[in-house]
Amino acid sequence: MPHSPTTKWTAVLRRLLQASIILTLLVILAGSVVRMTGSGMGCPDWPTCFGLIIPPTQEAQVTWSPKTFYGQGQMIVRNDTLWMAQEAFTSGQSYDRAHWAAYTRHDYAVFNPVHTWIEYINRLLGALLGFPVLLATGWTLFRSKSHPKWALTMVAALLVLGFEAWLGKVVVDGNLIPHQITYHMAGAFALLGLLTAVYRSVSSEWELHALRAEREVEGLEADRRAAYPLFMGLIALLSVQIILGTQVREEVDALVKAFGLYADRSDWVAQLPVGLLVHRSFSLLILALSYYLYRKTAGLGGLKVRAAFVLYALLAETALGAAMYYFAIPRILQPVHLLLSAVSWFLLVDGAFKAWLMLRKG
Repeated sequence: MPHSPTTKWTAVLRRLLQASIILTLLVILAGSVVRMTGSGMGCPDWPTCFGLIIPPTQEAQVTWSPKTFYGQGQMIVRNDTLWMAQEAFTSGQSYDRAHWAAYTRHDYAVFNPVHTWIEYINRLLGALLGFPVLLATGWTLFRSKSHPKWALTMVAALLVLGFEAWLGKVVVDGNLIPHQITYHMAGAFALLGLLTAVYRSVSSEWELHALRAEREVEGLEADRRAAYPLFMGLIALLSVQIILGTQVREEVDALVKAFGLYADRSDWVAQLPVGLLVHRSFSLLILALSYYLYRKTAGLGGLKVRAAFVLYALLAETALGAAMYYFAIPRILQPVHLLLSAVSWFLLVDGAFKAWLMLRKG
């Protein structure tokens, strides 16, 4: 059977949203790797990196040399200070201060090529994310009369993405102000939630027109009605857990700043505030509710599998959290822990909207 124009239209939008969600998860992971490796200032300016579109790979590119062309805005490190070329010029035999202006947004003036490229990859993923989000927004606006909620939600997602880009600049200009980093991560989760909500609604309509709708079991109306508030309750609890986790992470960042990125962490857990114990205990409540959701959705087509994936993701996340607690906060586990939080968030929002659509249909 040939696909209808509606099916083709929703199929394209669905693919764009899938790409957007995957890239958002990668951006969240990359951002955590940046923090894990201390690479947040690997590029001291924004949106360029040392004033260049393609970041430098060796120290010679960020130090002054004679008979060398420097583009306007290009940066060098000299006397523990960042200097920016005021215009395009070719250097002479000796350094001429008149060609350079001190970069005053912050006083960080270190070049580490590994940190530079980790931060650059993070920015590159963010830039790539903009393309499918922008295309998906335009695609929904094209059909805004028939699907106004999709269009409004995608416009909101685009605005959040723009805010994230601006906040990224603020974070760099402020030399990684702690709370702003947390706001930056919260924005990424908000973006993921908006994209997931539209994706689930689009996918459900696509499945309907493509004759691929998920099978629903009759006679379980009470369980179907209970599933939606359970998903929403888990979303609320996970939101609180993520906020608690960011507070713990800020305390860890403070210890990193005080003792160094590669310092012995064996006594760091004891130095963390009581919020860590609340964060740890709260995970048990979330796990208990997720198991109850899993049992409650038995026989519900489309919801049982989502509840199962939520439970598995939260189990893995809790196990990693325990490993971080008992094994002195290994740096390598931090990005994976955050990624599992993002995956759990995606699965819960997806499940909640699936449950809501089933209720509305019923």
